Amino acid sequence: ANWADGHFNPVLFHGPYGFGKTHLLNAIAWQAMQSAPDKRVVYLTAERFTSTFVKAVQDRQTAAFKAELRNADLLLIDDVQFVAGKQSTQEELFHTLISLIEDGRRVVMTSDRSPADLSEMDARLRSHLQSGLVCGVEPADRILRIGIIERKLAVLAEAGGFVPSARTEVLQFLADRFTDSVRELEGALNTLVARVGGEIARLSLDEAQAILRPHLSCVEKRVTVDQIQKAVAEHYGLKQADMISERRARVVARPRRAAMWIAKQ
Repeated sequence: ANWADGHFNPVLFHGPYGFGKTHLLNAIAWQAMQSAPDKRVVYLTAERFTSTFVKAVQDRQTAAFKAELRNADLLLIDDVQFVAGKQSTQEELFHTLISLIEDGRRVVMTSDRSPADLSEMDARLRSHLQSGLVCGVEPADRILRIGIIERKLAVLAEAGGFVPSARTEVLQFLADRFTDSVRELEGALNTLVARVGGEIARLSLDEAQAILRPHLSCVEKRVTVDQIQKAVAEHYGLKQADMISERRARVVARPRRAAMWIAKQ
């Protein structure tokens, strides 16, 4: 984003939905434009890339489409996994990527999986995505989750005209229960503010849990005995059927006892 020399090219961020990849991509774009206003920064989703390319082919405007992208100093493409399985679109993206890299221009992309897991993607394109810097985006830790909802609360308070304050136990509860997605975390806070507005500062933990009960049932992770059996069998290299059979050999009995103990817990 600061146009420094020695950069990796291309850069690919991958992780599940709701982990902040699009947020990060937009931040890079804004910082790049601020650092060098004369540079050409192009941001688009892979879906937009595909639809625009298809329309260009239909209108016989492919030369203009190629010029638009290949003249970019920085090209950012979101959700690149969307092109997997679309042969002509992959071909165009591959040649665009090669052209930009050879000209010393920069490419940053996001995906919901690592390139190695994009099995439907063309092997050449997948190989080039792996040739730069591949960054896995991990879930936000507890401190970051609390920071996110504090910042979100400040934004909501400014818009609603109330004091951006909430009880510590309520914020910690949100951060501890909505761990998989920042979107779900922000959605839970939105629900509380929509329900109580400026009274959120006086909202107790019990009241917050009561309001969010429908949301909590969605994120509740229930572990079944069948899941435990499968996991233990896989760990010990057994078939699930063997582990729950009447065999008493040590190689079966020990994993069975482990599975029974985990199921009891």
